[in-house]
Amino acid sequence: MTATDDDPGTQRDQRHRAIVDAARSLATEHGAHGFTVDRVAEVAGVSRRTVFNHFTGVDQLLVAVCEEVLTEVTTELLDGVDRLTADLPAGAEGHHRALDALGEAAREVDLAAAIVTINHVLGEPGPQDVRAAGISRSAFELVGSRLRERLLARAPGLDPLDLELTLCLLTNGLALIAGYWLQHHPSMTYDVPPGARTDWDVLLDRLLHRLRVGHAGATTTTPERPAPHG
Repeated sequence: MTATDDDPGTQRDQRHRAIVDAARSLATEHGAHGFTVDRVAEVAGVSRRTVFNHFTGVDQLLVAVCEEVLTEVTTELLDGVDRLTADLPAGAEGHHRALDALGEAAREVDLAAAIVTINHVLGEPGPQDVRAAGISRSAFELVGSRLRERLLARAPGLDPLDLELTLCLLTNGLALIAGYWLQHHPSMTYDVPPGARTDWDVLLDRLLHRLRVGHAGATTTTPERPAPHG
């Protein structure tokens, strides 16, 4: 049986989509303090009660918005992983190349813009820092979960512990350098200025270099950023 717009499930999905779209639009325009459940309901064209049928409140709406922002970047990241792991050799070499593909793919997507968007959605630093950090951590964990599934599909023999360590270091490292970067470039708009983008690239390369060489390479010179693949 084919689902139609008259099916209860379809109607619920449509309302859910409308609520998330409204929350994202309002949060993007006004920040975390720029909307209320009532305003989200008004923009979505639903009742206040309907919003609470889908979300427990504003915090859960913010989680949904942040996850959506990162999901869009993650889709591009997964596409890059697929391309970079298309012809993996068998054995350990293929496994190493699969993990290295994570770093190369991370360089190719606009993580900087996504982080600025999430920062604006969650609001400027203040008393709610703990809440904002929790929301960000939840969103980055979603990225790690999707990357785990894709890499295991591309390289089934990949050592599970190696994969978990790489993903843990990568996602936590991204959250760490994001916070450091935002502290040094406060009040950025959605158009990330060239200087800030350069600083982000340097921090990302530093993280990826550390992942590749480990603590033993801490005193070595970080290699220059490779030229884009032509």
